[in-house]
Amino acid sequence: MVKILNIFGDRYSGQAGKAGVFATWKGRQYRRAYVIPANPQTTMQTTVRGWFTEAVAFWHSLHSIQRLAFGYMATGLVMSGFNLFVRNWQKAGAVTANRPAAPAEGIKQIASDKDEAATTELTPNGWEFPLGADPVKIMSLTYTPTAPDPDQDAYVDVEMGDVRIPTQLLNVDGLKAALGVLADGDELLISYESGGRVITREVLAETTEITGDSGWEFASQNFRTLWYPIDFQSVVIEIHDLDGEAPNDFVQLESLEILNCAYTIADSVVTPTPKIFFDLSKPVTAGAKVDYTDYTQIKDAKLEITKADTSFITWRRYSDPIGKTLVAQTIEEPAYDWRLTAPGYVGVTREHVSPVDATEHELVVMTPSA
Repeated sequence: MVKILNIFGDRYSGQAGKAGVFATWKGRQYRRAYVIPANPQTTMQTTVRGWFTEAVAFWHSLHSIQRLAFGYMATGLVMSGFNLFVRNWQKAGAVTANRPAAPAEGIKQIASDKDEAATTELTPNGWEFPLGADPVKIMSLTYTPTAPDPDQDAYVDVEMGDVRIPTQLLNVDGLKAALGVLADGDELLISYESGGRVITREVLAETTEITGDSGWEFASQNFRTLWYPIDFQSVVIEIHDLDGEAPNDFVQLESLEILNCAYTIADSVVTPTPKIFFDLSKPVTAGAKVDYTDYTQIKDAKLEITKADTSFITWRRYSDPIGKTLVAQTIEEPAYDWRLTAPGYVGVTREHVSPVDATEHELVVMTPSA
């Protein structure tokens, strides 16, 4: 039955007998003929439906800021970012290289000053340690143990699920090297929690063959988890030993969680509270330390990105009380113009930057205006 949506009788929804169907989309009312959809189940129809199913599944694998990037691209098209994404996927058809890809994403940390040589000495027998009074640059922290305490096989920057393997791993127990060597097919796994989700043994990588050697390794490299931010103190990193050389098929590695951008607010005063947590073995010997870059944050700095040489906005966001702002851009657009502004500071402008350069993790230090 058709329904009148206001007293003037000029907005309708639903079916009006067999005369037509009324609806509204993006503020526009329309009427279409009443039809019983044909469903011949042809090969092409089945194929197109398969593309649609793939597009929807891919969309649901994207992070929220990646979806927002498509939302910006849909501005002025009277469609949502989801509709734009699916349309472009369908247009690509079976040519997978032409399908939309996951947008590049990252975190910009906006600062008025930075310290390249911040250090925190670690008291023995602690699991969690504060890092001082300033936020920490993401992916800058490193740990130096005192023997016989073990090195860390992995660092986990929890804000965007960045997992860093700082040194080549050759054994199933990582840098301890007390168990067998890695083999073809062994997996690097991570278990963690993220916003109510419990993720168990997500595969980060499989071993790769060492160039010019018969051995296998996890090379020094970075990964990103499927979900973020990672809940602090929830990480377990393991190697799945497929050939069974280890006493247990799953061997936990040493890992250090880093919460770079935590803060509290009391009486309108922002207090940074960065900290670290040892997941497997705590330091027990005096002299251990962590080194990192910290900074003085700028709140409410505006990051605005446009398509190169146009005024078409593809991103606009303000930094939070800790100077952090998330950013994502579709990679189908070859170049962007990038501008950062904040009251009392000289603006930062970059022209014709790639999607990756526009979004990569970065500490941006702004200069006070005269």
